[in-house]
Amino acid sequence: MRLRTSLLPAALIAVAGMGAAHASGFALAEMSITGLSEADALVANTASMGALAYNPAAMAFHKGGYDLGLLGINVHTQVTPTGGAGTFVATTPHWQTLPNLFWADKIAPHTRFGFGINEPYGLQIAWPAQTFPALAQGPASALAPTYTQLRLFDVTPSFSYRFGHVAVDVGADYYNAHRVALGTPTATVSGSGDQVGAHVGALGQWGAVSVGANYRSAVNVPLDGTLGSPAGTVPVNASLHLPWQFALGVRDALTTKLGVEFDFNRTGWSRFSSIVVNAAPPLGGATLLTSTYDWRSSNAYRLGLHYALSRDVKLRAGYAYDVTGATNAGFSARVPDANRQEFSFGANQRLGAWSLSAGYMYVLFNTRTYTSNRTLSGTDPNGTSAYDGTYKTHAQLFGISIGRRFS
Repeated sequence: MRLRTSLLPAALIAVAGMGAAHASGFALAEMSITGLSEADALVANTASMGALAYNPAAMAFHKGGYDLGLLGINVHTQVTPTGGAGTFVATTPHWQTLPNLFWADKIAPHTRFGFGINEPYGLQIAWPAQTFPALAQGPASALAPTYTQLRLFDVTPSFSYRFGHVAVDVGADYYNAHRVALGTPTATVSGSGDQVGAHVGALGQWGAVSVGANYRSAVNVPLDGTLGSPAGTVPVNASLHLPWQFALGVRDALTTKLGVEFDFNRTGWSRFSSIVVNAAPPLGGATLLTSTYDWRSSNAYRLGLHYALSRDVKLRAGYAYDVTGATNAGFSARVPDANRQEFSFGANQRLGAWSLSAGYMYVLFNTRTYTSNRTLSGTDPNGTSAYDGTYKTHAQLFGISIGRRFS
């Protein structure tokens, strides 16, 4: 029983750490290939079908249509542990592909209905068992973060209504964490869960200038799963804390060919203070561990540009600076996050009612040298010297999409 109660909290705390990184960490802001191309600065865009996922209020400025994309991601993460034997590279899969879709149609003269599907969590990371010296031998070796995977879909039905120059929207976010898996050298946790949140937005256009805002509510996704180890299988549950998000954008068509947008995003990480892990029935639901975090709300600043090379060809580019919400108090090698810069570009080709888009983004994380004066004394390595070291990450994202406007 001791094996079960010691490994279980460590593994599920890692689940919470993954969920808490929605605005950065292992989460993805890219909800369309147009967004990928303009560093996701689209909340005030009334022109592109690829902007509807970022602010569904924009549906009311279109007759209808859809945008279907496929995103490919390559991530490289490495750590040089303090006191270790060199640099270790996380064995993250070389390529991962994620789909995204937004569809909208007219249901009344000023009313539109639409829905989107995207995967805001779709990455995984694995460290060699001997990466961190404090977790390489003895009882603590059972806590080494050898594998982490989280796949979570978000389905977003929305209604938008336009009156004059302004449109508003209201809708739901159905989050389905269909694949959560975490591994240590001696145990594996797997589980799933779902929950519903809400979003509201507004978008106004006055001549060449448009202003948009979007808000998504905080959600706690209940997770039910099992812990498998040589000692047997134990049912467990926990909550995946997804924070609220707010986006505000201003777009200006500077000329008939050139447009620019600036977006400000804020994510409410200050609500993520602790996670409680319980044994699931029939084990009585006893609290196995309460872990305290010290996350802070974080901001991202995004700049997007588009240029009409011709009537049917549009070029796009973008830059973003994204501030991490993870502090040293709860730092985890399962989510070795840091402030990041994003550089992107892309193009769009119209073919009558159809369009093809392609985009690329390079993400450069600041080097993060982590040092803690707390030694590992329990079952949770987060925020302790067990993870001391220098972390470096960069990522590349590629995407293609096809869209169609309804007449």
